Amino acid sequence: MKIYEMRAPSIWVVRVFDAQDHPTRMGSAVVIGPETLVTNCHVLVRGKSISVKHDNTAHGARLEYADVDRDLCIIKAKGLVAPAVPVAPLSTLKVGEKVYALGAPRGLELTLSDGLLAALHRDKDNNIVRIQMTAPISPGSSGGGLFDEEGRLIGVSYMTIRDAQNLNFAIPATWIDQVPARATVALQKFRAEQAATTAGNATTAAVAPARVPPTGPEQSISGDELNRHFASIGRIVATAPSGAALEMQFSPDGSFGVTNTRTRGYSSGQFNVTPGTDEVCFTMGNPSFNVMQTCYRLSHRGDTYTMRSVSSSYYFTYAYTGS
Repeated sequence: MKIYEMRAPSIWVVRVFDAQDHPTRMGSAVVIGPETLVTNCHVLVRGKSISVKHDNTAHGARLEYADVDRDLCIIKAKGLVAPAVPVAPLSTLKVGEKVYALGAPRGLELTLSDGLLAALHRDKDNNIVRIQMTAPISPGSSGGGLFDEEGRLIGVSYMTIRDAQNLNFAIPATWIDQVPARATVALQKFRAEQAATTAGNATTAAVAPARVPPTGPEQSISGDELNRHFASIGRIVATAPSGAALEMQFSPDGSFGVTNTRTRGYSSGQFNVTPGTDEVCFTMGNPSFNVMQTCYRLSHRGDTYTMRSVSSSYYFTYAYTGS
């Protein structure tokens, strides 16, 4: 097929490794410039090193810019030679048009699927913020390309709703050009907030005793039960180790918002239940919430639930009676 022949050289597999060089995650990436690729930020969660692979060629890569709020990260791979893909204007997108997804679902490199552009989701200002398509994708497709019939990139695949009927989503490709500027602003804001609150945080840490999670036998939540929990959880108020209350609102489409009731800080982001790991991973838009930006295991004792980070001692608890 013409689409495959044109764009296959520009779709690479992303492999993420921990500090011990053990593989932790896998996704896809699209070449957008010389030695430059775009992928989803959630693919890189907990990664200490990155590599990109295409057929028998592999390169080390590094994160250059992160727009966590939109789940788009730009990575650089020195020595990579591959054609950059053209991006289609949003104005050309039409519901019902044929689209093609190309990525590495479940690590199966260069897998092509086709379908229709099913819907264009807009914000309150009528801007397109998400592309819904019927072209099937799976874990590992995240960061891959969604193309129109001319082979132009229209979106970056990032999410499929499990336990639903072929509901798949992509991030508008026109957002890619905005990533460097947005990432720079987010970093500057984080540094300013960090400098302004360092003294206050130090005082709070000195006087506020750490909370202890519930003791006694707990039941782990995994597999389908974990997916059902986050599909129906809605709004909760969680307690962090510092004693701060976190108001969290989860949506079935994988988005959520969290407000620290002590500082009134707010962040939106994405959550993803990772198949095969029994973990839920958070990708935050506000760097001030970076302590939460990791993956968690979930357990409960009665109606008290505890999420414990898989990479640190951080945890939070909440009461929930709906699952």
